[in-house]
Amino acid sequence: MNNSDVQAFSEVVKQGSFSKAAEKLFITQSTLSSKIKNLEEELECKLFYRKKGVRYVELTKGGKDFLALVDRWNKLYQDMSNLKSSTSSTSFTISALNSISTTILPKVFLEFLKDNTNVFLKTEDLSSYASYEAVGNHSINFAIIVDRIYSLNVVCKPLFSEKLVLISGTSLPLQKNISFENLDVSKFIYCPWFLEFEQWCQIQFGKNFKPFIQIQIVHQLAYVLANTTCWSIVPMSVAKLISQLTNINFYTVNFEIPDRRVFYLHSIDCKDEYILINQLLIELKKELLKLEKNDIVICEL
Repeated sequence: MNNSDVQAFSEVVKQGSFSKAAEKLFITQSTLSSKIKNLEEELECKLFYRKKGVRYVELTKGGKDFLALVDRWNKLYQDMSNLKSSTSSTSFTISALNSISTTILPKVFLEFLKDNTNVFLKTEDLSSYASYEAVGNHSINFAIIVDRIYSLNVVCKPLFSEKLVLISGTSLPLQKNISFENLDVSKFIYCPWFLEFEQWCQIQFGKNFKPFIQIQIVHQLAYVLANTTCWSIVPMSVAKLISQLTNINFYTVNFEIPDRRVFYLHSIDCKDEYILINQLLIELKKELLKLEKNDIVICEL
């Protein structure tokens, strides 16, 4: 059965007239009549009473029975169209921490999609440990993580590294060259960027240290910095983004802060998505090299 013929039938019923339906469908009345005739021959029954001098059409019993089925036909046809659409595109799921997906990935995603118009890209923000499990069981295709664990089913390779920097809002004046002893932990906006940094904070401040607030969302961090007399230690890529959102102070310190190293994951048997992963890595490398020129990250791809 032809969907065009079914829609022609629906339009005649809706308009109550062959002539008005033909106008709405932008076809001639003879073409419209042919469509209705096709349906009647296939259904082996008349759908409309045709009476001379009668302006509006009237459904036969067969027409009324068929009309009751049209809504079900339309839903089934739409479901089949959606199935065709979903099978003609490729789903590709990427997970990354908020601090990376907010700062580095937006441009990468757009460039990646320019060359992969048939790809339906989905993003998630799983933790490093959850990412290993998700990549291993193929519920996601690619992940960017900061904490490595051992896995037989997942490939883990370096992506980039970056320095951490101490920043504050402009309402908090600190000395330019800061000693650790001068930091007030009660004004610390704590962001557990990666495991080594968490351990470093526990060593420096004590295991039970109480910061002003703990945050993991970059835009929340920017807001708190702008509206308090607090300070934080953040990756350079995060600091650069926050400086575009609000005014902040950058400080040099006379103590060591561990660098952040970032890695990417994919399944060890990623044959189906191998091409897409390589294309994504190409775009990632382009963006990382731009950031490297501005002394924000060190590309390790």
